[in-house]
Amino acid sequence: MSAPAAYSHFGIEVAAYDATIVRYIPHYRELLDTIAGWLVGHVPEGGLVIDLGAGTGALAATVAAALPTATLELVDADAGMLAAARTRLGDAARVRTRQADFAEPLPPCAAVVASLALHHVAEPAAKQALYAAIHAALAPGGVLLIGDCVLHDRGPGEARVRAAWAAHMQAHGMTAAEAAEAFARWDAEDHYLPLATELDLLAAAGFARPDVYWRRGPCAVYGGFRE
Repeated sequence: MSAPAAYSHFGIEVAAYDATIVRYIPHYRELLDTIAGWLVGHVPEGGLVIDLGAGTGALAATVAAALPTATLELVDADAGMLAAARTRLGDAARVRTRQADFAEPLPPCAAVVASLALHHVAEPAAKQALYAAIHAALAPGGVLLIGDCVLHDRGPGEARVRAAWAAHMQAHGMTAAEAAEAFARWDAEDHYLPLATELDLLAAAGFARPDVYWRRGPCAVYGGFRE
């Protein structure tokens, strides 16, 4: 259940990832801010927040700014991404990194977050198992917050979302052909599920009241609390 390296997925080098991701993903900054904002008040002082598929640390840095007393563990299969994240966050006293895939055990924690990462888990049964493992790792009152693309595989709503998504990429300097090529590459690698399916998987994994905390365009922030 490991994610592909940044270059193979986005066609960009790690150093260019942060500058480029906003061209590809609509409302990316708002997605990160929403996740961090929902953690406030739910992570105790010194509490551990695990960032799955942490990439270059953009979400972790946002969380660190929102929670100045929290500790963070950044998990990613890509060593280059983790090196970039370590450079970005810097504070070795409260930040650690671990090169691992999503299937490896998680330590007890106050929260788990993920941004644009868990769609790499291909099978719904595997994703439900991951959600169950996260639920087991969370302390009572702990929270899982996921920011990701959520799409039906066809239909008028999905077509409209994709059209707006392509328009976003073109507004950020890409051609229509480049946007179409990006969709083709992602469709061959990614495994988007409808939002309703994601909520059902969370419920089956033990989250009593899974919910949606934000949605714009192709992306949503969703998750649940361990009660």
